[in-house]
Amino acid sequence: MTLQHTDEKMQQSALPPSKRFSLRNVLTTSLYALGAGLAASLMTVVLMGVLRLAAGIPTPVELFGDFVLKHISVDTFLRLLITFGPNAKSTPLAFTLLAMIGLGTLLGLLYAVLARVQWPVAGYRPSRRELLVASLLALAMTVAGILLFWDEIRQNFLGLPIGWATILTALALLADFSLYGLTLCLCFRALLPQQLRPGASLVAQGRRQLLSRAGVAALTVGATGGTLGLIRGYLDRFTTYDGSVTNAHNGFTAPITPNSEHYVVTQNPVDPNVIANVWRLEVTGMVGSAGSYTYEDLQNLPSTSRAITLECIANGSNAGGRLISTAIWQGVTLRTLLARHGGAQASATYVAFYSVDGYSVSLPLAEILAADALLAWRMNGAELPQRHGFPVRVLIPGRFGEENP
Repeated sequence: MTLQHTDEKMQQSALPPSKRFSLRNVLTTSLYALGAGLAASLMTVVLMGVLRLAAGIPTPVELFGDFVLKHISVDTFLRLLITFGPNAKSTPLAFTLLAMIGLGTLLGLLYAVLARVQWPVAGYRPSRRELLVASLLALAMTVAGILLFWDEIRQNFLGLPIGWATILTALALLADFSLYGLTLCLCFRALLPQQLRPGASLVAQGRRQLLSRAGVAALTVGATGGTLGLIRGYLDRFTTYDGSVTNAHNGFTAPITPNSEHYVVTQNPVDPNVIANVWRLEVTGMVGSAGSYTYEDLQNLPSTSRAITLECIANGSNAGGRLISTAIWQGVTLRTLLARHGGAQASATYVAFYSVDGYSVSLPLAEILAADALLAWRMNGAELPQRHGFPVRVLIPGRFGEENP
């Protein structure tokens, strides 16, 4: 028995270090993989934040939130609303962001398994296999994101038309996950123990290894700071006016509500900041001929002004509710707009409205035409305010506010 044990030790010692399998090696490699995954996740979050604030491209965090809201029941939604209270938007987004960072960190382990890097490694340049695994991982994440969020990626908070918004968001997902894969690959390689170079001293080798790992640590710290800074910038734009109400003055509510006092309820943590020159109104689907309008084109159409009252579904049935307001809206009627495109086809029964923030609603066409719906660009004689849907919003008399996108 003693002789057999000695033989086994001799066989193990004859193996090169990269071939020895031990729990210590597995744990060490796992720590390197998790560290690289964390650095890659934080760098990706920074890019997502920059694209969101600078180009109006929704982040995967927001896309996931929109996706979930479309697939949960009303009861679940109400329970979540009660649970999170005034933080019903920020808290779920924060949890989703943390979960995304955590998932990205854990994916470092998957990368390590697939890359099968044997260490100590020779140099800091990744092998073809490592680059291939990182590329395939990025591609798989991009495809999964596009397929999962296909109905959500059409939005753009600067007002790009649906087609361009879809392409831009898909490219942004590719950029996000490509950065993740590249950072993961490089950081994992930088953290692994290095082979001693011919002619190099152990001291020099140790110093070089220390610098490479310090670089990964600095990158992680910097990305953390960047993430916190972008979150701060995001929160600075947070729609704190959500849920603002119309208050009575001396016990009376004015017949026409001033723009500054008109109630507001929004689905967005940060409302769109639409650029008029970028935005387009598109008329497509089951019409005689499709068409597109710039903001200027739309204002040149025959317009009408009308007093229309909006009421939130949460206003309640009792008198004195403050989520109700009336304004003078100016715009073109839906009937007039459709007539310019040959009208709706005989088989068309619903009309769908799509907003730049991804919100959409589909309503019976006959009812909407009977209500003489209005596409308004002015409110009480002024340009439609940003918080009320600039550049254009739909007004449908007799419908709750949530059906007036």
